[in-house]
Amino acid sequence: MAVHMALGLLHLCGGRGSLGTSPAQVAALLTSLHPHFPTHTNDNRYHLQAFRHLYVLAVEERLILPRDVNTGRLCLAHIQVVDLAGAVKEMKAPCILPELRTLKEVRVHEPRYWPRAFTRETNWEQLEALLANTWCVDIKPRAGCLSYLDDPQGFQTILAQTLTLDKTNVWSATLENIELFTSDEKVRSFTKHYLSSLKDSKVGANICPDCMVLDKKRGKKVRSEGVVKECQCRKYGREELEFVQGLSMATYECVVKDILCALPVWTTFLKILKTMKTDPSAYHIWQIKLLLSQIENHNKRYQNEMKIDGEESTQTEPLISNEFTLAISQKVGDILDGFEAKIQPFVRKYLGLPSSRRVNQADDLVKKILSAYLVFYDIPKGALRGANVENSLSLLLEVESLGLSVTSVSKVEALL
Repeated sequence: MAVHMALGLLHLCGGRGSLGTSPAQVAALLTSLHPHFPTHTNDNRYHLQAFRHLYVLAVEERLILPRDVNTGRLCLAHIQVVDLAGAVKEMKAPCILPELRTLKEVRVHEPRYWPRAFTRETNWEQLEALLANTWCVDIKPRAGCLSYLDDPQGFQTILAQTLTLDKTNVWSATLENIELFTSDEKVRSFTKHYLSSLKDSKVGANICPDCMVLDKKRGKKVRSEGVVKECQCRKYGREELEFVQGLSMATYECVVKDILCALPVWTTFLKILKTMKTDPSAYHIWQIKLLLSQIENHNKRYQNEMKIDGEESTQTEPLISNEFTLAISQKVGDILDGFEAKIQPFVRKYLGLPSSRRVNQADDLVKKILSAYLVFYDIPKGALRGANVENSLSLLLEVESLGLSVTSVSKVEALL
């Protein structure tokens, strides 16, 4: 009986459980493991046979199994458990957790996976429900990181992290790099049909959907998949290639940083830049300014945050990187610089300086360009009215006293 009970305690719940140490559980164990063992199978004088099964009251299921949310397979991951005193203990899951009543926090602390935490004050009930029902905790792998089963030594993961941390790769992103970091079929299809032209300056090596629809309208039969047919579309021009290049950069950064939800935001601003070349408007400029303001405020909060050794930053990474926002701002400035020759006399009139042109005499397109220009550089109306135009030094001092940015001051000085 002692041997069989010992084997049963070693394999509680098929290896999923352990014994608790609460007063009620200890009492149940003392009752079931009575020191007076029977002399034979029918001897119930000292210990009733039913009492031997009371050890079940002391059993707790505390097995935690990390599971890859993308593949649905169990995986290996490092976790940290924090007790009520604040002591941190490193463990490697799958494992048996300590008693939950002695813990304050359980978190996944694995460089290959995104962190996930269960704290007593917030979502502790979720951890208890997972341990009682499925034992599995879903975790999401980071971009380019493989599981320990596929990459035991972590060589491919280190390569992916190197590409992720290198901020220069985004400017020369290739389709192979994008497909390396994702297994999402939607992203792969998007890359194949919309970004594959970056290599050969064509809409695609095979027939594209536009040509397929055109053939159907003409009454032609679509060839089988085994026959390669090139598109009849024209090659991409310079502006179209720039748009595809920007879209490729945006897709690469979203895939690498696991922020695919930001891809529509990137695409929207790329479309704004494309539209502003022919039809600029103050509405688009305000969208750009709101973006720049949000990123600037985020960077200020990140710089002012006090960092503690061993703890991760509480500031999350923005959906749009600082480098890309600066590139957008520079691109908008270049577009508006191309219209300066048309709007220079109107800007002078707007500032209150002598000019032979009036704003109400301009056509609608020039008015839209002028409004976009004034909004982007924050140029106030009538700021230089009454200034001494003949004295250039006093005029420059007047411009610098407006409280504008360095870029805006340089633009106003160039238009004088």
